[in-house]
Amino acid sequence: MQNKFNLNTILLVFIIILLSISLIYLFYNNSNKIVNNLPPIDIISDNGDDTKPELDRVPSRYACVGEYCDGSMGGEQDSLTILRIPLVTSGGSVGCGSKIFFAPHMTSKTSTVLDATYKMLFDLKSQPEVKSDDIRNPIGDYTKLFYKSVTIENGVAKVMLTGSMYGPGHCSYPEIREQINQSAFQFDTVKRIEVYLNGKIFDWCSVSDADPSESKCDINPKYWIDVKK
Repeated sequence: MQNKFNLNTILLVFIIILLSISLIYLFYNNSNKIVNNLPPIDIISDNGDDTKPELDRVPSRYACVGEYCDGSMGGEQDSLTILRIPLVTSGGSVGCGSKIFFAPHMTSKTSTVLDATYKMLFDLKSQPEVKSDDIRNPIGDYTKLFYKSVTIENGVAKVMLTGSMYGPGHCSYPEIREQINQSAFQFDTVKRIEVYLNGKIFDWCSVSDADPSESKCDINPKYWIDVKK
């Protein structure tokens, strides 16, 4: 009797072990199927690439237009640097009938005047506080375009931008090109300008609506490399 009881107990334990192994196998197998059926995960690494998405740039200042923009009214000229910012008005041959004019703007004392000029240009709103002045800052409308830095070496100014050229387009492209060019060309030390976007020299063909075979963009890129006239 005792032997029969021991045999039954051993058999029961063996069955329980088999069931446990079967359940573990089924669970593991199903888990692998679920994992294998999941969509691939994109791994994002911050490797310093300037092409990563940016928030919109929000200019904080109105363009100053008037006789006291140079700080002469408050007698502050000795403690400030006066920047000449290239803005746009009507009546010229740039874009769709515009021209560049330089408006004085004050900033804290600095020896890196070109860098300060670009920083100010990108921080000005697209319209002055009084819109009837017929003064515009087209770069203020390109809120996904960011100024990063500028260097001058052997007469060549290299301007580094990040973001994208998403904006009004067409008429304003020649305007912002001239604004960025003239910011540098107002200095005698600059003879040529090269503009880079996200680490690569900018090709105007990338924003052209013309057929590549007509614009010749398919064989001749239009890099942003301009020489002072």
